[in-house]
Order: sequence, then C-alpha cells, then structure tokens
Amino acid sequence: MRAERRTPSLLSVGLFVSVGISLSTLSSSGWAQVAASDASATLPAVSVTAAKDTAVAQADTVNAGALGSRKAVDTPFSTRTVTSDEGKDLFAATANDLFKYDPAVASISENAVNENSILTVRGMPIDTLNSIKVDGQTFPSWDTDLPLEPFEQVELLKGASGFMYGFGAPGGIINYVLKRPTDTPYRSLTIGYKSAGVFSEAVDLGGRFGKDDRFGFRLNLVNEDGNTAEQNGHIRRQVASLALDFRITPDLTWTVDAFYQKRKTNGTLFGMGFGSGLGIPDASTVTHALTQPQNYYQTEMASFGTGLDYRLSENWHASLKYRFAKENRTNSDSFLFVEDAAGNYSNTLYAAMTRYFYQNVDAMVQGKFNTGSIQHDVVVGASYQTQTTELSNSTGWNDGYSLGTGNLYSSTLLTNDEVSIGANLYRQQLITQAAVYASDTVQFTPRLSALLGLRYTQFRQHQYDPTSIETSQYSANPITPTLALMFKTDPYSTAYASYVESLEQGGAAGNTNANYPQTYGPLRSKQYEIGFKTDHAKWGANLALFRVDRGYDYTNTSNVYVQDGTQRFTGVDASGWFALTSEWRVMGGMMWLDTKAVDIDDPTVEGKRVFGAPRFTFTGRIEYNPSYLRPLTLAFGGKYVGNQAVNADNSQFVPAYTTFDLSGRYETKIAGQDVTFRAGINNLFNRRYWTTAWGSFVSPSPTRTAVASATLQF
Repeated sequence: MRAERRTPSLLSVGLFVSVGISLSTLSSSGWAQVAASDASATLPAVSVTAAKDTAVAQADTVNAGALGSRKAVDTPFSTRTVTSDEGKDLFAATANDLFKYDPAVASISENAVNENSILTVRGMPIDTLNSIKVDGQTFPSWDTDLPLEPFEQVELLKGASGFMYGFGAPGGIINYVLKRPTDTPYRSLTIGYKSAGVFSEAVDLGGRFGKDDRFGFRLNLVNEDGNTAEQNGHIRRQVASLALDFRITPDLTWTVDAFYQKRKTNGTLFGMGFGSGLGIPDASTVTHALTQPQNYYQTEMASFGTGLDYRLSENWHASLKYRFAKENRTNSDSFLFVEDAAGNYSNTLYAAMTRYFYQNVDAMVQGKFNTGSIQHDVVVGASYQTQTTELSNSTGWNDGYSLGTGNLYSSTLLTNDEVSIGANLYRQQLITQAAVYASDTVQFTPRLSALLGLRYTQFRQHQYDPTSIETSQYSANPITPTLALMFKTDPYSTAYASYVESLEQGGAAGNTNANYPQTYGPLRSKQYEIGFKTDHAKWGANLALFRVDRGYDYTNTSNVYVQDGTQRFTGVDASGWFALTSEWRVMGGMMWLDTKAVDIDDPTVEGKRVFGAPRFTFTGRIEYNPSYLRPLTLAFGGKYVGNQAVNADNSQFVPAYTTFDLSGRYETKIAGQDVTFRAGINNLFNRRYWTTAWGSFVSPSPTRTAVASATLQF
C-alpha cells in the first residue's frame, strides 16, 4: 500500500517562508562586517584613504580537483564550504551535521543509530567508495565517518564531477581539507558533553620553529567516551593527527601528514526492511529499544600523505602529492525484517571484518598566460590510484546469525552465543584508475569567460572469489568532458551554464539480496546546470536549475539487485542569507526536486519516483547577536524534508518530517585567555522520523540530544 503523501504543515511553511531562516552559522568575523556601524560609535576616528567598495567577497576557496583551487563564486558549479569554527557552532560530528542546513542535502542514516552517517545531495547518495576526498585525494569511507577535528574546512561540490575528480556518483564530492601549520602560535583545549553521558576532550596545537620559521606543525588529539541516548548506546573514539611542513625555499614547500582514528559504537542497526504490502508505521509509535547488547560497530583508519608544492613563477604553480589510507571495519549489527502489520520482525545479526586500502598519486601544473587580449587559466595534470577491498568469507558476513524474533512496539532481549567475528579475509576487489586531464578557462572580457575541460581515464575493475580466482573483469577508457560559460554581473557575482559528464563504479548486490554477490559495470551520468551565485557584504544568494540523467541500479520486487534504465533528476536548488540589521541575520533555502525512472524494462518501476529522494526540502536559521552583548550569539534553525519512496516501485513511503535546533555561543576572557562557551539542543522537540536508503531499507532517527562545550585558547 502506498503511503499517503504528506505536505508541510502551515506552521512549518509559515516559519520557513515568512522568516526565511538559514543554511549555516555565522562566524565572529561575519558579525564584524555587519556590526561596523556599532564599532564606529565607540572607537576613535581614523582617517583612511581608499576606494570605496560596495561589496566584500568572502575569501572561501574550494578545491575543484582538476580545476585547481578557486574562489567558490568564480566556479560554474554549486558548492558549499563549512569551516571548522562553523562546525563547532553546529556541534557537528559528521558531514551530515555540517551540511544539514543546505536544502540540497538530506540524511540517509546517522551514526548514533546506524553504522555511519550518509547523506544525499539533490536526491542522490554520496559515493562513499569514490566521492570522499582528503585534500582532493580519494579516501576509503565505506561505512565509516571521518573525524572532523583534524580538518580546517569541509567542501561540498554538488552534482557530477567526472572531469574534476574522475569516477564517482553524481550526487557530489565531499572534500576534507586538513589543518596545516599556523604562522603564529596556536593552542586550544576543548571540553565537550553530549547527552546522555558522552564526554570529550580535544587539543589543537600549531606553530612554526627553526631558522626563519621554516618548519611548521599542527597537532590534534581527541578522546570521546560515554553512554549515548540510544538503547544500549555507547561510544568510544580516539583521534590523533599531525601535519608538518618544511619551507625548503621561499617557493618550495614539502608537507607530511598522518592521522589515525579508532571508533566503536554500541547500539547500532544495519537497517530495517518491511515486507511486501506493509506500510511504514508512525515512527513515534515504535519502541526506542530495537538494538541488542551484541550490536556494535567499530572502525579503525590510518592515513599518511606527503607532497611538494612549488611556485614556478608569479603565474605558474606545480604540485606533486601522495596519500595512503587504510580502513578496518568490524560490524556486529542487526537487520530487522518486519513480517506483518502487527510489527513482528526477525532479527539477523551480521558479524564480520572488512578492509580497504587506497593509494593516490597526483601531479598538477596550474598557470596563466595571455594570447593577445584573451587570458587563459590552464590546469594540466595526471593521477593514479588503486583501491583494494577485502571481505570476510564467513557465516557472519554471508548469511548472518539469527537472534530470533521481536516486535516494533515492545522491547525484546535477543542474543545468540554462536555469534563471532569472521576474520578470514580475501581480496574481493581491485580497482585501478590512471588519468590525464587538462582544462582552460578562457577569459574573453573582464566579464565573460568559458571553461573547457577533458579527462581521459583508464579504469580497471577486478572481482575475485574466496579462493582468489578472478571471477570478472571490467575495463573502460572514457573521456569525460566539462563545458561551461560564465558571466560576471559584478565582481562578486557569477551567472553560469555548465555541462558535465561522469562515470561511477557499478553497484553490487548486498548480502541481503537474492543475487549476492553479483557486481555490475560503471554507470554514466550527464548533468546540465544553469545558475547564479553572489556574495556581498550584507547578503548572498545561490540559485541553480539542474537536470541529471544517471544509470539506475535498484532492488526489484523479487529482491534481486539489477541495473536497468535511467534515473532522471530535475530541480531547483536555491539558498540565500541577509543581514537585516547589525544584530539580526536570516538565512534560508529550498529545493524542489522531480525524479523519475525512465526507459525501465520493469513496468512496476517505469515512471516512478526515484527512491530516497524528497520532492521538497526547506531549511532555515535565524541568528541574533545583540548590540548590548556582542559576545553572545543565539541561533534557532529548522529543516523540513518531504516524503520519500522507500523502494523503486514506490509501494512504500516514509512520511515528511520537520526538525528544529536551538543553540548559543558566548565569547569571553578568563585570566586573560580567550574562552568560548557553546550549548544547544539538536532535534529540540524530539521528533521521531524515518530515513531511507538503498532502495529497501529504513532507519529510525536519533533522539533529542543536548550538547555543550568550552574552548580555551592559550
């Protein structure tokens, strides 16, 4: 039975439309711009001779892969960057938290209740095998979350990215930018708390030393431990990160970095499935006690990177970098299959170890030159990467262990003494990618420019069985182009039209599918986008109209994972912010998304909405920084996510939901040292809702969470 379509309540719509509330928190520097008039009333007059600017552009630079580093406002793509300080104001623990006020982003799962946090962008999930980057290089993130503490900022590139980054799903790219050595000494200590009893401590140290300060360092250490608000919930996490650099000459710098994280979460679910013909019940009526004492999830990751950065001349720059990364994953969590309308389910626990090994080498040259009156900004580069996956050939991975039966509306203790972690690993997959690329941004006039980019990739995918025999091989040598036309309406605004092609690694049947472990070849995507972005001193906006055609892979009504036809995503992604006064700043965003399955052989799927894609999303946030108490900033935000199809044939839907958050920040001095206090409540009204992913699974939401922290800079 198809679930009833829900629409936003009048209260929700009124709040988001009339108030226009937000996408991100406001940094102290942001308030400084708006509050300039207040400062002039108290500071002595200073005479300054300068040309008057009518706008001030933010200095947010994004790593655009094969396009090099550019200001976000100068790129013909939709981007969003969240800094470390903004993340602290959001009490962010994962990328889901960083981008939750972006209307194009919706959560698939949260690591408080699931194995890890995953998000969708414009209705398409982020590819955790290929689309997570560290300083622009691919990083293994299958069923794991990178710690945020070692990173200065996190960048989201929305949409297809074939030219910029190579293979990857068209949802987008998430790039984590490591904290690097500071030119002046930096020392901070943060103590944090999260309900019901999680405490954390973090140290961040940076600076330079040696002759002429040629050596630099940045050290981050984190410890987190305690009971969470979820049933059987507990988290234990340790992080260590060190980044070094050596300025060999004024133009040549050598960098080295390493980081490590070990994280274990008790009380997690793999997911839930509902039998054919069953509706999805109201999440508020379902018990919170769905996990068992044997349910936990653990990941351990380590990474090493090094690189050379060389300024060849004023206009030319070259770089060479290498990164190795490893992830060990141990899961002992349950899949619940609901069998009838009374909520009776069977609990199957999957217990196994898996491993991922990635290596990346990248070389790039970026520079500028003129041909007559036309200016060229060119990038030429090459890259090579390997990705190795090791799976466990064990009962715990292939078939799972039965824990028995339970009910959605009552707590049931289920255990199985036979559960053990299968560690007999075998190499299941090896992928290699070698690529060369080149782009030229041609500036015809100070306002008009065009971009042409091409990437050639040699993609090789090898599959193996538990006896190390190669069962399949896929090879492809695609050329993926990018085309764009850009027009500067003023120095701080860009209108653009762009076309991007992309290839992504083909999907594979999971261990709950009837055709496990069948694997498919790569899928091709095409993206068309028209947009406008602007960033002034007191207001900013982003508008994008887009269409993406993407190959479709899904689980059909026979529980067989198939690759067939095309997913079509057409939509509008709009957001903006405005400083009403020196005290009030409002931000808001909306996304309208029309999705459809086309050219599908299965008549039960043809023409249906794509699963896991909301039709409407609204976000909002309002921030208040009173003139009589400048150290204090209060914020109230909310997000509405429309209903979503659970499966490809649209026979099940999860309803729409709205959540709200409340937070505050207070900056002061204690014993002459800067101290920042933060406190807030996420999911203020304890809204219970469902998320959905992978064409058949649903997951319950996290409960209301109180958070607080104090940061001392010394």
